[in-house]
Amino acid sequence: MKKPVKIFFGILIVIFLCIFAFSAYRLYSIQHEYKVAENKNEDIRSQFVTSVAAAKPSGAPVVPLEESPIDIDFDSLLAQNSQVVGWIYCEDTPINYPVAKGTDNDYYLHRLIDGSYSGGGTIFFDWLCSADFSGRNTVVYGHNMNDGSMFACIRKYSTQEFYDTHPVMYFNSPSQNYRLDIFSGYITDAAADTYTVGFVSDADFQAYLDKVCSLSNFSSDVEVTANDHIVTLSTCSYEFDDARYVLHAKVVPIGGAVQSGQAAQAPQPGQVPAGTPVG
Repeated sequence: MKKPVKIFFGILIVIFLCIFAFSAYRLYSIQHEYKVAENKNEDIRSQFVTSVAAAKPSGAPVVPLEESPIDIDFDSLLAQNSQVVGWIYCEDTPINYPVAKGTDNDYYLHRLIDGSYSGGGTIFFDWLCSADFSGRNTVVYGHNMNDGSMFACIRKYSTQEFYDTHPVMYFNSPSQNYRLDIFSGYITDAAADTYTVGFVSDADFQAYLDKVCSLSNFSSDVEVTANDHIVTLSTCSYEFDDARYVLHAKVVPIGGAVQSGQAAQAPQPGQVPAGTPVG
């Protein structure tokens, strides 16, 4: 082999080794970041989730509860961050997190509730939505993390089996607890009408509900009408550019322990700007 050829192959080997080393470093950094974030979230849970109801036996039917299965110390939680509006929980999934609402849809993309940086961020309300579910459609965002944390598992609702075993979530707030009765889930675009939060009439809202029900990947017995309030949970999906997976659920006030403290409020919302949905 001629010397120039040897030099050329030597340079290629060095380049490939550099690429490999950089890729390995990035992979380690990402996994380390995930671990740090999950440790912080676990510490948050240990501080503020004071009790969790006993899990149902494996294979037992899912029975929607009339009281929240968790109790949250909102006095202490709000003392740490006054922008916390509640806590979302879904049994037998990683979803067990505080929920915040900032003054925009950027701040909590990469910050935990203590303000520290985290690639997974915090689950948060769209800044246009009221913190008390008084709007007809409340939009809530969470990242789709590779380690399965945050809102990654909501993409599993693409199957009937997962829906049948996880038909409800729970949302505790400082003033009221709620059950979220899930009725639709599907892939959509980040700029789709799915993210509409303001409706001009009952008929307009009912048409919206009929449409999102028709798009669902699973069948549900949950009845929802224009008299109801709903929540839309959104995370990134990867079937096409700017794809999102969304879940819609009816917001049902329930009993259970409620701590003192007041959540931040927002003006009655209008239309969510295109491109706002995150994952």
